[in-house]
Amino acid sequence: MKLKQMSKVLKGKISIRTRIMVMVLSLIVAIFLVIIAVFNVLVGEYINSNVRAQLEETVRIMGDMRNRPWVSPEGSIFFPVPSTSVPDMGKLPRGPVGKAETIVINQDYELVYPTVDMIFIRNYDEIVAISQELKKNKADLHSGEIISISAVSREYRLVISPTAENKTENRIYMVYYMDMTSLAGFASRINMVLLVVMGLGGIMAMVMTVLLSGKIARPVRELTDFAIRIGQGDFTTGDNEYRDLELAQLSDSMNKAAAQLEAYEREQKTFFQNVSHELRTPLQAIRNNAEGIQRGIINNDKSSAVIISETDRLSEMVEELLCISRIHNISPDGQWEEQDLRELLSNAAERLVRQAHKEEIQISFDFDERPVEIYCDEKFLTRAFTNLISNGIRYADSKITLVCHRHDDQIVVAVIDDGEGISPTDLPHIFDRFYKGRGGINGIGLSIVKSVVEQHHGTIEAADTHQGASFIIRFPSLPGKQSH
Repeated sequence: MKLKQMSKVLKGKISIRTRIMVMVLSLIVAIFLVIIAVFNVLVGEYINSNVRAQLEETVRIMGDMRNRPWVSPEGSIFFPVPSTSVPDMGKLPRGPVGKAETIVINQDYELVYPTVDMIFIRNYDEIVAISQELKKNKADLHSGEIISISAVSREYRLVISPTAENKTENRIYMVYYMDMTSLAGFASRINMVLLVVMGLGGIMAMVMTVLLSGKIARPVRELTDFAIRIGQGDFTTGDNEYRDLELAQLSDSMNKAAAQLEAYEREQKTFFQNVSHELRTPLQAIRNNAEGIQRGIINNDKSSAVIISETDRLSEMVEELLCISRIHNISPDGQWEEQDLRELLSNAAERLVRQAHKEEIQISFDFDERPVEIYCDEKFLTRAFTNLISNGIRYADSKITLVCHRHDDQIVVAVIDDGEGISPTDLPHIFDRFYKGRGGINGIGLSIVKSVVEQHHGTIEAADTHQGASFIIRFPSLPGKQSH
């Protein structure tokens, strides 16, 4: 059943190693993609700005050369155009103007200049391919924008400039173009280099991730095994030492938890052993006296008194045990409110008036005139005071004194008796659970007092005054409640 539950919990989970590897690789890929994108944007901007500047310079130079009408070299066609028209063939540059070259096309994208019979034109097929590509893409002849085209496996940037119309309404266009193949190839090679670097970085990242995740996963597995052992009841502390601060802190915390759980388990075993022992004695006494009454071998009145006494003892012990089980459930969300400690002490003493009269013990009070307020659980704190006063009545010779004062930032409560005091042997163990000193009943009462006081953020100490015993409790004072 546990294996099935564990498999359900682990279903859909991924290991730390995989998570780190995915995150690192994703980061590397993202970084390189951003670098490649930025590089290509910058290269594109650089190319466009340079191409625009050079094409504009070429257009300007060509405009300065237009000083007479253009005439067909064959003489078969004549276009009388104004002086701002295209220059004649003799005035056209026979090579790149700056870094740009020039061709002339008509409105049907047909090549007008240069012609196939011009011996100085070595790249005629390339020029024809450019004009055909313009026709294929139906390039806008009037936009004046830079156009990118590919022809004969080469990359070009060009701009088209229209000339004046002639009488036959035919029109010719100057095409200024630049070969960007080498620069585009350079950009492609850079992109390839970046991709290779990204791949190498990814491989290195995977190797480093495997090593790093191994160093992280190993101690996590060890601590997981440690936690499983604790859950199975093995509280042996681990002896692993980790260099990483967080793992060292976690290991130390788990060792402390294991030690506390071991102490708690040992305390629980001792607790149940003591409880069984303490319950067995009065139960056996009740049984023996009941059998004596049944068989008529014991005086009925005497046996009845013993049964009643032991029953009262059992009832008190059960009440104490129930109180112990509830003490650790005290919560600020429970019945906590401001109370006057003088009233709680007075109420606790009032409950024990009959016991005090029976033992001929006088109870005196030494209280502040002003209220001594504390934020507390009234029920549990009253129970603690009742146990403490009852203990004082049991050991006092003639009187006990209840003290309640506020001193600066703390509240002091004391129960002082005039008995024989506390022996040095009993003093270190007087608040231990089930420890019974001289005249002790069940060894639970004072341990309850200590637990309740600590739950209220207070401290308690016992002392032998050589004229009796004193129990002094100190609580933190409520803010703004100090005496003046």
